[in-house]
Amino acid sequence: MTKYDEIINDYGLNRSQKKFCKMPVKHNIRLLAPAGSGKTFSLLWRCKYIVHTYEEKGLPAPHFLLVAFTRAAKAELEKRMESDEFSDIHATVRTLNAWGWEQIRAPGKELIDSTQDKRSVVNHDLLPICQKYELIAKALSTPYGRKSNSLRFLDLIDTFKSLGFTHTMTAPEYKAHVRHLKDLGLQTFMCDVEERICALMGVRHEDDKTKKKAVSDFFSFWKKAVILLKSNNRYTIEDQKYWARIYFEEQAQANKYPQGAARYTHIMVDEFQDINPLDFALLQAACVYHGQKKDKVYLTIIGDDDQSVFGWRGTTPRYILHPDRYFGVSFDTCVLDTNYRSPRSIVEISSKLLSHNKDREPKEMRSAVKGRALIKVENRRKPLPTIEATMKLLDTLVKNKGCRSVALIGRRQVSLFPYQVLLGADNIPYHVDADLDIFEGEAMQALQNILQIVYRSKDDDVDNPAEALLTILDKIYRYKIPTKDRDGILDFLERAGADTLPEAVSILRKYGKPIKNVPVDQICDTVMSLLSVKTVYEFMKRIEEDFRGLEKDYNKVETDTHYKEPQFFRLTEISRRYGDNFRAFYRDIEKARKSGERSRKKERDSIAEWMKETNETAIHLVTATRSKGHEYDAVIILDVNDDEWPNHLADDMEEERRLFYVALSRARQYLYFVTSADKPDSRFLKEAGLL
Repeated sequence: MTKYDEIINDYGLNRSQKKFCKMPVKHNIRLLAPAGSGKTFSLLWRCKYIVHTYEEKGLPAPHFLLVAFTRAAKAELEKRMESDEFSDIHATVRTLNAWGWEQIRAPGKELIDSTQDKRSVVNHDLLPICQKYELIAKALSTPYGRKSNSLRFLDLIDTFKSLGFTHTMTAPEYKAHVRHLKDLGLQTFMCDVEERICALMGVRHEDDKTKKKAVSDFFSFWKKAVILLKSNNRYTIEDQKYWARIYFEEQAQANKYPQGAARYTHIMVDEFQDINPLDFALLQAACVYHGQKKDKVYLTIIGDDDQSVFGWRGTTPRYILHPDRYFGVSFDTCVLDTNYRSPRSIVEISSKLLSHNKDREPKEMRSAVKGRALIKVENRRKPLPTIEATMKLLDTLVKNKGCRSVALIGRRQVSLFPYQVLLGADNIPYHVDADLDIFEGEAMQALQNILQIVYRSKDDDVDNPAEALLTILDKIYRYKIPTKDRDGILDFLERAGADTLPEAVSILRKYGKPIKNVPVDQICDTVMSLLSVKTVYEFMKRIEEDFRGLEKDYNKVETDTHYKEPQFFRLTEISRRYGDNFRAFYRDIEKARKSGERSRKKERDSIAEWMKETNETAIHLVTATRSKGHEYDAVIILDVNDDEWPNHLADDMEEERRLFYVALSRARQYLYFVTSADKPDSRFLKEAGLL
């Protein structure tokens, strides 16, 4: 037994982890690492084994590139490498974007990340090219078009990079690459991209020939745009990887390779199941560049095809399922077969669920956790009783001394919203990421403003009735009243001198002309129906039915995710409990907003540590995709009905099943599925053997 064998035995690696660590150091390896299997621990011991082997054979020390999927994962790897047992590993730890940017960054190069800069890129930098294409020029010909379409064009420009297209491709090469995307299982995604192009260029309902020309024109425009932005030193987020890929390919073609410490001997990529075609092309080019002509760089890909859940971003599990086919080299496979997170009962239902997927690598998993998890399906008849029952369940878990962390996991952000209000109302601290927090957006602030106006109006306590009326009018319409018209209305109301809001409405009836092409009497009737509501529930129904300015609107999504998927109907569900107490409703919304703000002053891990120190239970509100990489003592999966799990709009049932697996596999001790009896239970519950 070698010294290394003694060390890894002392550190308790299991059989499959040891097998992975001791695989030949000059082989390409595919490590399949299901949830809770200790992949980070195993990866670092694999690196240590390679260092030890090189040392034994008298070879120069190996140099590793460790690619993490997120900055949080990168930080975790770096933290673990600070320990004494891994101090001899010489590694660069980066996300793919950060590493790509390091390859091409130079003085004068600007990374575009703000909304203003993104609009400027399309409306200024790319304007000369846009004008050469009739349909593109038309889409950007008006102020409204430039505001609403510029970000969509830039998003499509980056999407083409993500899909692996290059600016040097000819028309035949473009068609060949589209066929390649089909082989990757991305045909539906590519069709969606082409539909987005046609919609932007105003040819959605035209014949196929016209649509093909629109896509062809866009690709021609795209190639010119990519080159122009580079010449202007303007780089998008995807350019960090795109131009690094091009750089490696050009350097290899010119026989220019890195030397000495600049060259990596081993590249190890985590979360490989979630890479897109650009990520793959960059890694492939990096392997050629660092492998040089006679030497080789050895690639280790780590991930779990059963956790591939970002197909909506153009990722595919095919790369990790068939690496030999796509890289053109052979890979040895190792599977980590022990779950250290969840008891056998959770591992068993996971296996039953995943067995219904065909496009996967079968795995036999066992649990190292003693005992059985408590698994329960909670069924309620109506949305409000379901929410209240879930709050009672949450209260029970919080009082459980053995439960230190609880996650409420939704398929979408909309499922989390009611619990923010109720937790905030009860002064219960929780963590929610800023981009999942509807209270951060303009729509919720507008709702609060209107709510405050309504309840103050009932006491004739509105400070400035004219301004208050305009605040309401701004959300009756899809967009705010233009400044010129607004000033005219305000002047008309103020000259009449209304003392109350109803008086201001009566005065507005005499305005004598439509407002944004709507008869003024019709507008006034809408306002009065809002002011006359008796209960909070009636108020929320009026908001849902009459206020177009709070409806779905993709042109506003950049500033507030509410407009992508309006969520006030969930607030309507819990509004019944407030009766006619408008002030209490407003107070609880405000408390929820402040609670979210306080939680984000600390990082997620800091929140957990703080709650541990204060003997509190850490509560997290997360979506299923955002829960990846985390684990909790208790997991409550929300809205487990057949229109949500799977989502009724989804066209990839296997990915929906994988997403459900990701959510349930976060649990360590307690796992609850919350359903409503007025909707069919999710088919996934039956597939997992829970019904």
